[in-house]
Amino acid sequence: MIANTAMSRWSLFLLWVILTILCIPIALVIDFGLMRILVAVIGDYISVNGVRHITEDYLYMYTLVPIAGFVTGTLQYGVLRRYLPHMGWWVVTTTAGWIVGACLALVPDWINWTNPLMTMRLAFLELGLAIGIAQWLLLRRRVSRAGWWIAASVVGWGLLAVIPGDQMVGPLVVLLLGLIPACATAATLVLLMRQVQSKAAQRASTS
Repeated sequence: MIANTAMSRWSLFLLWVILTILCIPIALVIDFGLMRILVAVIGDYISVNGVRHITEDYLYMYTLVPIAGFVTGTLQYGVLRRYLPHMGWWVVTTTAGWIVGACLALVPDWINWTNPLMTMRLAFLELGLAIGIAQWLLLRRRVSRAGWWIAASVVGWGLLAVIPGDQMVGPLVVLLLGLIPACATAATLVLLMRQVQSKAAQRASTS
């Protein structure tokens, strides 16, 4: 159980942020290795509906999203299991949230919306909402006022949408994809864990 001290709260905050930041680079490394295997099996090019595509360019998002969700869920579960019981499903719900969010992000393409910058910004909001709701479905059974988790996820991912488009490239985007949503959810996690600690202390004092 988390101790009700400023030091332990900061430790929880920093651990959550650091591990979440690492998720995207780890997922990229895993996805790179998987792409090497797929290219060796499929070949450099893949034909879809009669259209020829570079295998890596066509497939990498289909593999990266579930990998990123799984890695994120796994590392975050490693933190949560220290404070909350029976959180193994966090890995599944987080992975599902990433996949659903990515599917929602494809909707503009399906309706032939031709504004790439707005599509990217909308995708961040959709990811935040989908991931937040998926994780909330499990978290609400463990803590009260878990609805704030959805808000934190939407705000964290939504802040990415206001960053100028020319800044969302290269290593910076990899860092921001982990940092900003992680800070928003870490702050909310600390508040939720204070509730858990307070209830535990009350039960201990009455027993």
